[in-house]
Amino acid sequence: MSITRRQFLLSTVGAVGGFILPSFYTRALEFVDQFGEPLLESPRLVHDELIVCGDRDGELNLGDPYCELPSLTWREYAEKYHNGCLDELTDGWGLSPSQFDEDAPWNLVADSWCRTDSPNAHAYHLLDSLDLGAELSGPNAVGNLVFTDGACPGNDYLGVSAECDLTVSLLQQSLNDLGTGIRVVMG
Repeated sequence: MSITRRQFLLSTVGAVGGFILPSFYTRALEFVDQFGEPLLESPRLVHDELIVCGDRDGELNLGDPYCELPSLTWREYAEKYHNGCLDELTDGWGLSPSQFDEDAPWNLVADSWCRTDSPNAHAYHLLDSLDLGAELSGPNAVGNLVFTDGACPGNDYLGVSAECDLTVSLLQQSLNDLGTGIRVVMG
């Protein structure tokens, strides 16, 4: 279980490496105040979209946030989440080879899919790998991305959320500065 927060740092030097220019910050803040939504300047070339779900407290998703959990057979489950090791099915789960093409339990598939293949997990892994800002707050820190890896004991949720419209604006600007080609959209 871990919850970390990342903030964007204001800098007068330049908007690189997790830094935001104060002029953009001021413009974004005024835009949010005036229009009640984030200032989202799309990258020139869009390669992917990061969807902000307002009905999920600003959860970020790389892909359709409302996609369905797939149903998998035991064989498909082993191929996807256990490197195709069918021995684990016979040794660990006590299955016979004749059962490999039966449906794997929903909760077993959900545990693996939610941490690796769900749109919120994709967003977590992507954003966690980028230099978006500091994990510690300071006098020049603004915005707030919340990275959650298991919200509480026994919970395997993996996701990241933007706490406010200003954070969404700063995230888009940082993604643009890093040249990711990712457009942030409100979902």
